[in-house]
Amino acid sequence: MKKGTSGWRDFIPITKWLPSYDVKQNLINDIIGGVTVGILHVPQGMAYASLVGLKPVYGLYTSLFPSLIYMFFGTSRHVSLGVFAVVSLMSGSCNLRVTQELVAQNGTNLTKSEIEGISVDVVKSLGLAIGMIQIIMGLIKANYLISYLSDQIILGFTTGAAVHVLTAQLNKILGVALPRHTGMGKLFFIYRDLLNSILDDKVNKVTLAASIAAIVILYIAKYHLTPALCAKTRIPIPYDLFLIVVGTAVSSYFAINSNYHVKIVGHTPTGFPSPALPDVSIFGKIVGDALAIAIVSVVVTVSMGKVIAKKHDYVIDVRQEFFALGIVASFCSMFPCWPASTALARTLINDNAGTKTQISAIFAAMVLTLVLFFIGPLLENLPTCFLSCIVIVALRGMFLHLTNFWTLWRISKYDWAIFSITFLSTVCLDVVPGLFIGAVAALLFSVLRIQRCELFLKIRRNRTCVKIKKEGIYQFNEPDGWQNEKSK
Repeated sequence: MKKGTSGWRDFIPITKWLPSYDVKQNLINDIIGGVTVGILHVPQGMAYASLVGLKPVYGLYTSLFPSLIYMFFGTSRHVSLGVFAVVSLMSGSCNLRVTQELVAQNGTNLTKSEIEGISVDVVKSLGLAIGMIQIIMGLIKANYLISYLSDQIILGFTTGAAVHVLTAQLNKILGVALPRHTGMGKLFFIYRDLLNSILDDKVNKVTLAASIAAIVILYIAKYHLTPALCAKTRIPIPYDLFLIVVGTAVSSYFAINSNYHVKIVGHTPTGFPSPALPDVSIFGKIVGDALAIAIVSVVVTVSMGKVIAKKHDYVIDVRQEFFALGIVASFCSMFPCWPASTALARTLINDNAGTKTQISAIFAAMVLTLVLFFIGPLLENLPTCFLSCIVIVALRGMFLHLTNFWTLWRISKYDWAIFSITFLSTVCLDVVPGLFIGAVAALLFSVLRIQRCELFLKIRRNRTCVKIKKEGIYQFNEPDGWQNEKSK
């Protein structure tokens, strides 16, 4: 009986730590951390919605529900679930492709609201498929699969994905409308369309000027002022939120939408969305994307969770993380959310703000609820280009990984090759093919490494081995093998 009770409590970790929650030591820290992360969720959720092809309000839903569900089933005290650029991009690629197929099947006379409804159904179904895959992985104890995705694969993949994320924002800061492309090599078509728009003088000068100013100000504030202020306060200054507030105020005062044709967020619904079951009939169209996103989401969450857990001297249960993320994705698929994952920067801020437990998710959810019910309509005049500026500035950390082209070359040619192949495949083809090509390349190079190690051991233990050429060709004058060695 005790064993069964223990197993049940292991599956729902909150039942183990909540009864012993120390209010005096933890509550204030959890409030500060939760409110801080909640404030960060607002601009990030709204900004990353464009990567998925949905309205900004759906980003607020994606920021709200996952962290609350993870609080019950997750084992990391500090990871911040919600929108993540790479997973948002992967979800957007799947959403665009499948939505176009479904629209083509239903006819071309659909209204914008009907097409939006199809897109929402696609990401909901994608979320359920991801959740089911992650739960199945947990049941078959597939947590060992994480070890096959090396740092070089993840870094090459995320850096390549950052190029896609940046590219997806360029038309918004230029103020031009472009057709959306899917499939391998789509970046080349996007840059072709961008170049044609520039040559045809379709760029909105006001949008471009405002975007450049916002990027410069935001970059200086986040990466030059913040380091100086970190020594004085542990609570980060929400520059992204300030940009949204100021941008909305300026937009409203000068009526830049009507006077200068600058695109704005527009109508934002209030309250919580009604739950509805996702459409499982389209699983066949999304299973490949779901598998890739399921793996990436787990790898990022577990990797980040382990780093923070080691810092604070506790351990996360990798297998339980499969179940936790699977349950989160499955539950959230009943709401208009796209698949969530751990955001690296937001998790570090959550830790630095002093968060102690997952209770902080409640206070983050309070901030998002306040925005959804009361503040959302006030942001309707926000220029969408400012949301793109937030995304672009946030990519700095990912692009810093490009230095691996030099550092890995000096350390290990094999690791350099894996990173380069994964990065170039992701950029030149697409995010999902890039991930799988990187994994296959890593497997092949691992086999090559093993073979070279075996050859080295053979040369060392065969006393009759003679080097006959400078190029590294060896001649074995006696049979090699452990049996031969034992007979001597």
